[in-house]
Amino acid sequence: MRKAGLFCVAALAALSISACGGSKQESTAAETTVAASTVEEGTTAAGGSIIAPEAGKTDHQNGGFPVQLDADSFNGKTVKAEFFAFDRYDVAKINALKAGDVIQVANHNVAIKTIEKKNAETGNFPEVIINGGVANGGVSLLQDGDYFRTESEDGTPLYYSIGTEELKLASDVVYMDYSDLNQQNGVTYQADQIKKAFEADKAKGWGPQVISVVIKDGEVKQIFRTFAQDSAKK
Repeated sequence: MRKAGLFCVAALAALSISACGGSKQESTAAETTVAASTVEEGTTAAGGSIIAPEAGKTDHQNGGFPVQLDADSFNGKTVKAEFFAFDRYDVAKINALKAGDVIQVANHNVAIKTIEKKNAETGNFPEVIINGGVANGGVSLLQDGDYFRTESEDGTPLYYSIGTEELKLASDVVYMDYSDLNQQNGVTYQADQIKKAFEADKAKGWGPQVISVVIKDGEVKQIFRTFAQDSAKK
C-alpha cells in the first residue's frame, strides 16, 4: 500500500520502524527491480546535467536501517545482516529535470529520454515518471516530505545492497513484529524469546521491505518486522 510505504519510510528516517510492504523474497525483488530500472544507462546530452542522490549514512553505528536478515545466523550474541539503501533527491533538482539529463539511480547512470510529472493515484503525492516509469524499465520518483525518493512497482523504495555485516546484539535486544494488522500494538519478543520466534517465522520474508534494525553504539537494540501483503517465501 502506498500509505503504508510512506509511513514506514518516514519512520525509518526517525530511527524507528522502517522497511515495509513487499510481497516477494526481498533481496531478489530489490536486485531485479534495480536492474530493470537501469537498463537504459547512458551519458548526458548537450547541455544536460547529472543529478546525484543525496549522500546517505556511511556507517551503521547508530540509526535505523533496512536489512536482509539472516535469521539462521542469530545466536543470541550476533546476527548477520545485508544492508540496503534507497536513493533520495533534492526536490528542486527533481523539479528541474529535463530530457537529456542523467539521473544516478542505485549507482547507475540513467539517461532521461522522457519525463512526466503528475500526482500519484493514491494520496496525491507528486510523482515523476522517467522513461515510462519503473514498470516499463524506467525510473519512478515519489515526493516524500522534503525529498523525492525512488519507487518500486509496489510503492516501496527501490532498495539496493550496500554490503553485509555481522552485527553485535544488545543484551536487551527485542524483536517487534507488526506484520499482523489485527495486532495493533504488534507482538514484542524479549531477547531470550527471539530465537524461537525467528524459527516460527522462518517461512516469512526477511528482506528490507519488511525487516529493519535499530542500532545504538554499534549494538542492535531493536529488530522490526512490518506488514507485507504476502510475507511468505516463494
